[in-house]
Amino acid sequence: MHRNRRIIGMLAVWSLTGCVSSGKYRKDMANCADEKAGLQGQVDALNKEKSDLAEKTQAKETEISQLKGTYDQLVGSLKNEISNGEIQVTQLKDQLRLNMVEKILFDSGSTKIKETGQRVLNQIAQALNKVQNKDIRVEGFTDNVPMGSKLREIYPTNWELSTTRATNVVRYLQEKGSVDPGRLIAAGYGEFHPTVSNDTPDGQAQNRRIDVVLVAPEIAAPAAKITSQQAPAPAAPTEPSGSAPSASTSTTTSPPSDTTP
Repeated sequence: MHRNRRIIGMLAVWSLTGCVSSGKYRKDMANCADEKAGLQGQVDALNKEKSDLAEKTQAKETEISQLKGTYDQLVGSLKNEISNGEIQVTQLKDQLRLNMVEKILFDSGSTKIKETGQRVLNQIAQALNKVQNKDIRVEGFTDNVPMGSKLREIYPTNWELSTTRATNVVRYLQEKGSVDPGRLIAAGYGEFHPTVSNDTPDGQAQNRRIDVVLVAPEIAAPAAKITSQQAPAPAAPTEPSGSAPSASTSTTTSPPSDTTP
């Protein structure tokens, strides 16, 4: 009898132990499933990041290759000016810069583009029109030599001179070269960004220049392109009956019609 009770007790303990082990097993399996799902999510995210990076890399390589084609076209069409030291074309990864000394575009102190400069800009415009997804920034620079009194009557400082020259080049590229004006930017830097010292006439000549730079599109949209909800204009105040008009009130009288009897 005692033996049977002992056997029954042992069976009960085994049964309870099995229940506890089974519950822990199910809990461990659930934890493993959660952990697996979390790891799979990380794998998916890494795969997407890898795919996005590959697309960006391919797009950047295509962009650089396109710029290389533009570089080759500019170097080929402007080889005489380049060999004469009047123009330099440089490409650094995804940025292309074309440097032109003053004398190829302008006479000293002038902002009118010379015929030689027009021929050069026509060649440049043909190359620029083949480039996509790039803004075209035209930069004007001067030396630090003070302008004569007569020239100062038109351009008070080198800021105005450099900016006007850059603007005239931009207008020529748009009007004569059919370059999209939405991609064009004019910037004047005056005398404050020299490439070499202004201590010699040769250095001053190098600093009097126009650069055409292909850059990534501007991140911030121009103010004119940003649409916003405008608040309605406040209503004009109502004058009390019989009072004199306020100082801000103006009255416009139409002239009599010119009729012939």
